[in-house]
Amino acid sequence: MRQYLLLFGALLSLLASAYAIKCYACESVYEESCGEDFDVENHFKYDCAFIAPPRFLESDLLSVNATACLKRVFKENGVRKIVRGCYFGEVNDTELWCRMDPTLAAVQNASCHVCDNENYCNGAEVIGVNRVETWRIISLILFLLAAQIA
Repeated sequence: MRQYLLLFGALLSLLASAYAIKCYACESVYEESCGEDFDVENHFKYDCAFIAPPRFLESDLLSVNATACLKRVFKENGVRKIVRGCYFGEVNDTELWCRMDPTLAAVQNASCHVCDNENYCNGAEVIGVNRVETWRIISLILFLLAAQIA
């Protein structure tokens, strides 16, 4: 019984690290429903496992897998833009990983909202419990239960 609990806990840990988040990906300049009054459309839904990181971030990334979803709000040449998509990098270091593409010279008032609490969390401003951390906690509990049985 103990071996099964340990194996199940290990599999849950692997699943938590391999599970790709799904996010909305769109730009308000091209899709009006991607703006502040976000209107969910199925073609906005992306599995981040199939999205490559921005080229200007690639050299700094330890892993090319998306770690969360983002909603970026900024002005470019006086036009307010909202961009939703996959986030690459350390979730707790948004100052570094939310930086804008350096080729965008006329960007002002940029803000970046990151969430990894659930799939498609970048449609709203809600930030909650990290789902990967939840799986790790469950794995730890199963490991401790297996140790108690022994």
